[in-house]
Amino acid sequence: MWGTRRVKAVLVEPGKLSAALFTRKLDSLITPDRVRIYPRIFLAASLLGLTISSLVRVMDPTVQGAFLPDYLAHWSGGGLLLLGDSTDLYDPEIQHEFQKNALGTEVDFSWFVSPPFVAAFYAPLALLPYGLSGLVWLILSASLIVCTTLSLKSLAPGLILRKRSLVVIAVLASPVVFEILGSGQDSAFILAAWLAGIRLLISRHSFWAGAVLGLGLAKPQLVVLVPLVLLATRNYRALAAFVAVCALLMGISLGIVGGEGLYQWVATLSGPLYLDHVQQGQAWKMVGLPSLVQALLPPAWGSVLAPVLTTSALPVGAGILLLWLHRLRGQLVEAQAIWIATLATTATFSPHLATYDAVLFIPIILYLLQRRPSPLIRVASTAAFILLWMVPVLHLAAAPLPWPLAVIDAPWSAIPLALIWFESLKALQPNRTESLASSKVNRNSAQPRPVKPVPKIEGQPEAGR
Repeated sequence: MWGTRRVKAVLVEPGKLSAALFTRKLDSLITPDRVRIYPRIFLAASLLGLTISSLVRVMDPTVQGAFLPDYLAHWSGGGLLLLGDSTDLYDPEIQHEFQKNALGTEVDFSWFVSPPFVAAFYAPLALLPYGLSGLVWLILSASLIVCTTLSLKSLAPGLILRKRSLVVIAVLASPVVFEILGSGQDSAFILAAWLAGIRLLISRHSFWAGAVLGLGLAKPQLVVLVPLVLLATRNYRALAAFVAVCALLMGISLGIVGGEGLYQWVATLSGPLYLDHVQQGQAWKMVGLPSLVQALLPPAWGSVLAPVLTTSALPVGAGILLLWLHRLRGQLVEAQAIWIATLATTATFSPHLATYDAVLFIPIILYLLQRRPSPLIRVASTAAFILLWMVPVLHLAAAPLPWPLAVIDAPWSAIPLALIWFESLKALQPNRTESLASSKVNRNSAQPRPVKPVPKIEGQPEAGR
């Protein structure tokens, strides 16, 4: 047996050793000086670009589209509700006509496809003229991003306490934040809901945790794994609250648009126009693993397999996560690690994860840098940062090229992000040093080691409590 192990080690180790050496070589380029200087350069450049782009769009919306184009879609949904046009809320022609009338000029169409209750959330902001409303939203989004970054102290206390200013600058300099602020997206709200929910779960406020996580239904694809993990960890109070909030929000939607309106919303998300305009038309903005697979396929194959990837990606990710948790059955697993892995799995396998939604990886990266610092984490995080900034450049370069040359436009950032996801699964393993110490104590103890029939999750209430 010893000889067999040695032969296997000889066959496997060279490959692992080469990958480790290559990773360490890249990691040596990530020096403290570069970590301090380059985020500041990116931040200054992004602020300048955001300011110029916003001014150009405000002065002449026909040049590059409306100021905060994605916010225009949400503002339009709220405005149509105020006009009483809820039955035609998802009609593209009615939405586009409303946008042209509101801005007084021809603009690129921004399609509102969020759940109906989201339109009710934006209705108060739709009372303001679009320019003023967009400015208010921009300030709210920037403030929320800063607050959520500072709230990461519970996940990465050492990093936030020792290098708070550097962390804040690095987050603000990231391409995901630039996309959120530049487009007017609401991904910062989803991030805040996730962080607040995790914090409440750790402090054993299960009911409120489930309720807060339920608010993430504004983007269903980004919270769909929450009830599965709550069920797997036997947190029935949080699960009940999550289901109750989701039911309440869908009830509000039903009251706003009725059964026919809900049917129109579902039909919109599964219709050919959405597939062409969003899933394929904006595929260059997607950074999830399913989007990478689709981008590498020939166009004819990609159009056929797109529905398959859309429907099967998250179930595959959920299966991997649940199997991984099952392997750890009976071990002491940290609740933070479980929910960071859940968040990472959701983001990695989401069929609709645009650049701005990749903001969900920020707490994952900071948690791993705090708990499992390694050359791989540092290199993967840096690679994702650079590749996400290169998305528009690669898109422009690939525009005139035929397949397979056009694959340079593929979301290559999905590769380092997938590595980060895999590291989040490995972080579920109990600390080896603590396990050895625990074993030593048990061997020296006169009391027999208790056998737990179910996994104990640190920071999680027991079933039935």
